[in-house]
Amino acid sequence: MSDKIANIIAALWFFGVLIWALLFGVFALIMIPFSDIAGMINSGYSRSTEGLIFCFLLGIIFSLTGLVPVLRKAYYKLPWLYPFTMMLFMDLFILSIAEMILAKGFAIDSRFHHVMAIIVMSIQIIACRIAMSKYLKRYPLLIHKYERLE
Repeated sequence: MSDKIANIIAALWFFGVLIWALLFGVFALIMIPFSDIAGMINSGYSRSTEGLIFCFLLGIIFSLTGLVPVLRKAYYKLPWLYPFTMMLFMDLFILSIAEMILAKGFAIDSRFHHVMAIIVMSIQIIACRIAMSKYLKRYPLLIHKYERLE
């Protein structure tokens, strides 16, 4: 009986909160490079950075899903969900840092600072992606279901 209730709670969490957080994360992952970063490069002026706010909100939801055993059942039932959420979060964090670097570089009205900010941002994105690939190759994102020993 308690397993059925836990499955219902996990399904409600998945369809009520987690799926919307994933869609919001994908939308933010698309919005940051095409709206914020491209907007700063085209206008030449710094903008407010929202990427870390998105990371914070998604981090709370993903942390609750991983920490609460009842909500963690969503990861057990859908094996693709854990790697997807972690890679989404890592990509969003990398782009958020790149957005901050660009905003700091564009805060000063100098052509040299703008070019250097774009170069540093590009190097940061490439270096973080390479580091993420090496990390994920060494430690794959697998979730193991531990059987109860009763």
